[in-house]
Amino acid sequence: MESLVKSLKPNLKQKLSSLNIRPFIKPAAAAAAVILAAIFLFNAPTARAINLGQISKALERIKNVCITTFYQEESNKTQEIWISRTLNIKMLKTKNGYTLWDLNAKSEKSKNLNTGSIVITKLEDALLSRIKKTMEGTLDLLPFNSMSEAPEGAKWLPANENIEIVIPGTEVYDLVWTQKSLIGSIIHRKWRVYIDIEMKRPKRIEWWLKLPDEKEYLETITTISYPTDAEIQASIDKEGF
Repeated sequence: MESLVKSLKPNLKQKLSSLNIRPFIKPAAAAAAVILAAIFLFNAPTARAINLGQISKALERIKNVCITTFYQEESNKTQEIWISRTLNIKMLKTKNGYTLWDLNAKSEKSKNLNTGSIVITKLEDALLSRIKKTMEGTLDLLPFNSMSEAPEGAKWLPANENIEIVIPGTEVYDLVWTQKSLIGSIIHRKWRVYIDIEMKRPKRIEWWLKLPDEKEYLETITTISYPTDAEIQASIDKEGF
């Protein structure tokens, strides 16, 4: 009897080995990996929308900026402002002339475009202080620094229509709100901004307006770049200041 039992044991091992369960291990492992990957993706944090507060803080941190404004279309430039917080300099360029405020030198230089002549004026501390304030904060680029300052009912949302300009590395948002005119009619306003995704700084701003019984139209366009100190200085030198 013992010899019969001994003879059966090798046969049992052979049968188990002949089933060869290894091919079933790889598919099972692969299925487990797929499940884990799905769980990870489901629970992974999604990209958060950029908000007005982030843009405001980003503008407060910049060192240099060039702000160019156009009326309705980019072929109609109205002004160009260069600001350097490190050099303490602000330059305004319009069709009528150029002005350079140098806070360190406490001076204002005005250039006549017709004659090319430059007039230098020494500035009092009170005027210098007012000029410096225009170089601080959000530079009047934002309608409101946060949604808490916006009118009741204002909405901040990703732009999804009539986006004709594509700027790589940006996301486009609309801030929309209404206000009453002097005669009580409702005016619809839209502030569209193209935001650098990484730096949270605006690269382009569009102001849109819709009056009662009229189609929405584009009022102004503003393009914003962030030059270096050397680029700021080169622009100043180019104008002969």
